[in-house]
Amino acid sequence: MNNISDALPVATVEQFRAALLAVRQRMTDVQLRLLQAHCRAADHTISLNDLTDVLRLENWSSTRNAYRNYARLIAEALRFVPGSESKKAVWLCAIAHGQPDADSKMDGDFQWTMRP
Repeated sequence: MNNISDALPVATVEQFRAALLAVRQRMTDVQLRLLQAHCRAADHTISLNDLTDVLRLENWSSTRNAYRNYARLIAEALRFVPGSESKKAVWLCAIAHGQPDADSKMDGDFQWTMRP
């Protein structure tokens, strides 16, 4: 995967299910709530700022860290290494992708769409 807006599948539904089950015991309560809120968002699309507000977390940076850490667990279970234009792994790409016309600045307003 070259960029954050690449919506191509990174795994099958069955592979995602297996990954979710494999890391479930290592998932924090906050990470579970993040995943649930993202799944319940309209079109499964939400920003880190909105996740922060919905879950009443401290700030979008702490939300990003919690969600990124969870996404990395999923990526490792899938044996998936996301890339980006900067060549730095963007772990959230394991579970979500950005909008095709999105600004490359991944701040708290950046919209993430959950992968099927």
